[in-house]
Amino acid sequence: MTRADGSVTVGPALPAADAGFSPKKLLQLLGISALYLVLVTLPTPAGLTPAAQKALALMVAAVLTWVLEVIPIGIASVLFVFLQGPLGIYPLGEAVTNFSTPTIFFIMAMFLIATAFEESGLGRRLSLWLASLAGSNPRYVLLSFMLPTAILSMVLADIPTAVMFASIALGLLERTGCLPGKSNFGRAVMMGIPIAASIGGIGTPAGSGINVMALGLLKDTAHVNVNFLQWSALGIPLVLILTPIAWLILTWVVPFEIKEVSGLDKVRADLRRLGPLSAGEKRFVGIFAMTIVLWFTEPFHRIPAPFVAVATAALFFAPGVNLLNWKEASGRIGWDVILLVGAANSLALSLWKLGAAKWLATGILGGLGHTTLLTLVLIIAAFGVFSHLLIPVATGLLAVMIPALAVLAAGMGVNPAALVIPIAFTASCVFLLPLDPIPLVTYPYGYYKMLDMFKPGVLIALVWIVLLAFLIVGATGAGLI
Repeated sequence: MTRADGSVTVGPALPAADAGFSPKKLLQLLGISALYLVLVTLPTPAGLTPAAQKALALMVAAVLTWVLEVIPIGIASVLFVFLQGPLGIYPLGEAVTNFSTPTIFFIMAMFLIATAFEESGLGRRLSLWLASLAGSNPRYVLLSFMLPTAILSMVLADIPTAVMFASIALGLLERTGCLPGKSNFGRAVMMGIPIAASIGGIGTPAGSGINVMALGLLKDTAHVNVNFLQWSALGIPLVLILTPIAWLILTWVVPFEIKEVSGLDKVRADLRRLGPLSAGEKRFVGIFAMTIVLWFTEPFHRIPAPFVAVATAALFFAPGVNLLNWKEASGRIGWDVILLVGAANSLALSLWKLGAAKWLATGILGGLGHTTLLTLVLIIAAFGVFSHLLIPVATGLLAVMIPALAVLAAGMGVNPAALVIPIAFTASCVFLLPLDPIPLVTYPYGYYKMLDMFKPGVLIALVWIVLLAFLIVGATGAGLI
């Protein structure tokens, strides 16, 4: 299933939507269309051109359409790219060009890499091995699920990583007698896995398509290039600090009802049955290890990370490797994700080039230009975290905020990356409520309710905001960004 932020959910099936006529959806579509007409017929504010006013109105319409899923996200995304021409907002050819960026091909390649990881069998082997390392103490069992999930999510898509560990955790909980809706230990595990996947997603640009989109917008709007190593130098320490803190918060907020976890013998037996590494697993390890080396050494060889990802994905189809075949692998690609990110990029660049981003920065963020960098980053990070309660579309939020923050940074005389990276990092903080695809991996299992995630989620988010602010200020002072 594809959600409004463009991510694909894999896991227990949610109730199927009614494919028939929906008066509610029709009214929503008419309402969004009417809102657009109202916004473009209002007097043009000072500092805006009519085209920029239309661009802002179209962005509002796009975000509402994505949030409400009035029409399928993929086709809606393409529609909003093409509407820019007939509506007189931006030349159609340039709008389409702004859609087709290296970001969308990087995301496609990461879907294929994650699929190869699973198809090789290495994903199951690794998750079984990591789960088998814990003893019977439930606190350390929870950590044995959260820490590896976060680490793997740094270099693989967060949702497949959460799916792998959730499937093993489910069997363990069932063998331990932890019943859905009644077991606090089950509640903590099923919340802990998606929380860890969300945290791990910020570790490197490869952890989430949102990261790559943010870097692309930063480069296109502010002409600032943050490479794979620079991002990871900030992201990896934050993941390694925040994950154990999230684990401690969960064990405090959700006290366990059991003293010992059973069922680990079955996990170890399943691992033994796998035997030694297969040829396919060895091929994946060799190719992906080379990929990681090339990503982290980008400052030296100057080979862009998207090219490395696409070349890696292509190798998995090569004769002699044969880890993937296109007919099956193409069905695992989140095409809606790719179309949504491309559309958000196109709309964002229109806002930037038409001056709408500068108008937003002056009108909404202008008063923040005289605050200290620490205070400003705290505000940006808090906005990025808590805006998910109202606007659960990270791509749309970044498309509006990154160009505006780039303008604000230029006015303050600071590196735009110091303001853009905080909003990009907090785009992954999606565990206040299980409305995002990552927590929706485990939510349908029934171990926790909608509001159960809010209390630990808020505490983790507050720590995230403070840690991120001091990390960014420290990195800026040290000249890292």
